Amino acid sequence: MRLPCTRVSSDGFRLALPILTLVAAGLAGCGEETGGYIPVSEIAPNGFVSGQRAAVAARVREIRLWGYVDHGNLYGDADAKAILQEWWAGQGPDAGTRRFNLKAGANDAVGHSFPAHVPNDAGREDLLRRFRADARAGGPPKVFVNGRPFTFDAPTQARDLTGLYLELESSRDIRLAASDGE
Repeated sequence: MRLPCTRVSSDGFRLALPILTLVAAGLAGCGEETGGYIPVSEIAPNGFVSGQRAAVAARVREIRLWGYVDHGNLYGDADAKAILQEWWAGQGPDAGTRRFNLKAGANDAVGHSFPAHVPNDAGREDLLRRFRADARAGGPPKVFVNGRPFTFDAPTQARDLTGLYLELESSRDIRLAASDGE
């Protein structure tokens, strides 16, 4: 007995596949070593989510993403400024939180990224030193993060966009690829 099959246009399939991947990763939350991590390019190219991806991102409780640190967007308190030096971009979201931006591609322009908020905790100094060292070496580190996504309206003159940011529970939710041998 054959089951009925529904035809899906190639455009519909290209849109549905990242959404299904997002839902599966958000629900399962695990996989092989990097298999459970979704590339930032799948959900937020240029730092914004669009269409159905935004709706899915808004419903997911936790997401596992991999991308690159945007060295033009590293924020924190005075202690972070002392560590980051010339790479410090300004104050963090609040006294207990620092921020770095995550972008899809290593060569993406500064600002084509979205924020990841991380509490100031015991692992922050080592992480900030690593970000600074990678910035000075000329390459953004590839990072794997676990966090809760939040979306917000980001209207522009040309069209309405949907912004994205992540809330991480601690520095342990950030894994640097190079330090893990990947």
